[in-house]
Amino acid sequence: MKPWAHHIAALILAFLPVACGNDGGTKEVYPDRKRFEIIGIDISAHNGDIDFKSVAADGISFVIIKATEGGTFKDKKFVDNLREAREAGLKVGAYHFFRFDTPGYMQGLNFLNSLQGRRLDLPLAIDIEEWANPNSQPTPIVLNRLSEMIDHLESHGHRVMLYTNKNGFSRFVRSRLEGYPLWICSLVDEPEDIGWTLWQGTHNGRINGIDHPVDINAFSGTRTEWEEFISSKALQKQ
Repeated sequence: MKPWAHHIAALILAFLPVACGNDGGTKEVYPDRKRFEIIGIDISAHNGDIDFKSVAADGISFVIIKATEGGTFKDKKFVDNLREAREAGLKVGAYHFFRFDTPGYMQGLNFLNSLQGRRLDLPLAIDIEEWANPNSQPTPIVLNRLSEMIDHLESHGHRVMLYTNKNGFSRFVRSRLEGYPLWICSLVDEPEDIGWTLWQGTHNGRINGIDHPVDINAFSGTRTEWEEFISSKALQKQ
């Protein structure tokens, strides 16, 4: 790829929401609200202006908001989205898109710089996926950078959750980082062979208050277990 093409690709990526890429199929599965008591969404500037009061009235319990990416990018709507979601009574979290080619401590600095001590209800989510990342980076190097970022966040008193799809789970998480809460993307079906905390079942959900398709997620447990999960003690690494 030409040098200028890398810059264009980075600009395009910056405005994309959390996306688990091609996970082996195209069937969209909405988490069934009859089966799951707690349903949430994840968003970025890509989703445009949002009426969070309408979102909450549509039965959504939480929203995870893009804050940063790599060592320097900051989502332009993060602060406003976070404030407005909390004002609407939603539980809030933040995520960072992890770049394979950027030192982990730089990514941790960028993430925490955007948070600036703001209170969150969910652990800090690190989005780890091969889609839109340079796969020329060897797995050990990616893991070292990921561990570096996790260590940086934890050293500042933050709790961590990992987002990925099934391919990313096999490459980066299985037998390595399974002690952290897992936010798994599976657009084909519910991942029954992986222990997950949050399941992202679609990129094309429709929710009142949002004009465009949005990612929809389910919490694995009951409402009581949800309250335990978002308490500070329950968010510690297992």
